[in-house]
Formats: sequence, structure tokens, C-alpha cells
Amino acid sequence: MSDQPSQAAVAYNNPDFDVRVPPDLTRLGDTLPARVGAPAPEFEAQLLDGGTFRLSDARGKRHVVLMMGAISSPMTAIQLPAMNELWREFGPKGVDFYLVYVKESHPAETYSHHSSMEQKVSYARELQRLEKPAFPMLVDSLDGHIHRNYGQWPVSLFVVHKDGRLVFRSTIAQPVQLRSYLAELMEWEDLMRAHPDHVSHTGYTEFVVEHEVNEAEHYRVYKRAGQKAFDDYWRVYPNQRDVWPKP
Repeated sequence: MSDQPSQAAVAYNNPDFDVRVPPDLTRLGDTLPARVGAPAPEFEAQLLDGGTFRLSDARGKRHVVLMMGAISSPMTAIQLPAMNELWREFGPKGVDFYLVYVKESHPAETYSHHSSMEQKVSYARELQRLEKPAFPMLVDSLDGHIHRNYGQWPVSLFVVHKDGRLVFRSTIAQPVQLRSYLAELMEWEDLMRAHPDHVSHTGYTEFVVEHEVNEAEHYRVYKRAGQKAFDDYWRVYPNQRDVWPKP
């Protein structure tokens, strides 16, 4: 068997920064192939600390939060402290959290695009050591099976209901919105336990939200990734060359 990555893995692991928000924001939801209300895409993945996790293992037992991330992603580092707090708050209430290690969003000299699972696992261990996620980490396949089926944003975020449906999705991890959603989900479960015959209404909500950009954290993560991370970003956004991000 060849040790060379498959064509799918090569295509997925772009050596350059390639994240783009579509100019037409009405198409933003189309960048997430996993659809709210539909069965969540099934998967099996390696747990960084040993063993295997199957999404079906949680069926009927626990809700599952999936946050995508990588060591070259500034937003991973920025949002992990708040996500750790949410895990501490909602973990005891029946919600499991997983950080899914995906492709490098800013591949550079120190952390380049992935060409083997061994390399990907080693980078995941570095992220675990440096940023200290409190909840378990999953390592996606080299060809990004989970990432491609859910949504290829650096820190896309999803909630899978314990009944197997996808019930929340976002192109970017926003702990404030996630907390609001999980709190409402817990309130509904409490109500149903107390009043099992309660009549419900099903709703669907979709919105676009702006978020603050942490310049210092972007600089820190770009710097540890390597100079190419800066150069790639400035190639895409030339008006910010040597201006942003700064330490």
C-alpha cells in the first residue's frame, strides 16, 4: 500500500491560506453542507488521547458539540477559553464537546499543510499542549472527511441533538450564541421531563453576525506558524500588508 496521500487528501490540504467569505452573504449558508434539521453526517474518528469515537455512540444519550480547529487557526486559540467554560457548564447536563482537528487554515514554515496522519496527529498534540482544550480532541482523516461533510471553515461549529439531527451550525465558533442555544435546549428538556405531554412549536432561525477580531491573538498564532502565514494573508488582503496584524 502506498504511503502517499490520496488525491482527495492532496486537494483538501491546500498549502496556502484559502479562506474566503463569499461576497454575496445570501450564499454563506450554502458553504455548510450539513443542514439543520437533517440527520447529522455520521463519522468515526481517532481520539487524540486514544481510542475511537463514533457519532452514533452518542445516539439517544448525549448531545454533541463539534468545534473544528487547528494550531495555525487564530480563531481556535481565541475561542477555546470560552468553549472550555461552556464544556464545564453544559457537560454535566448531557452535552459532550469535541474539538475536531482539521486542516491548517494558515499553513506556514512551522506548521505546514498535512501530508500524513502522523504529521496531523503531532500538530494536534501541539495544539493540545499550547492552547489546552479542556474537552476531548478528535483527529479528522487526512482527506478531511468530517470537515468536508459538515463545513470547511477553520472553526465551524455544530450541535448534534441526541436524536441524531443537526440542530445548530455556524461558520465560526461564537460561544455567546452557542451558550444561548444550549441553555434553551436544556430548558426545553427540563420542561419535557416535568410535563411530558407539553405541546411544542418547532422554529428555525438563521442570521449573520459580525464579531470582534483579536489582533494580538492573530499575530501570536501567525508568528508561531511562520512568516508564510503573514505573507499569505497579505497576499489576499494587500491593503493590510505590514499594517495588520501587529503584536
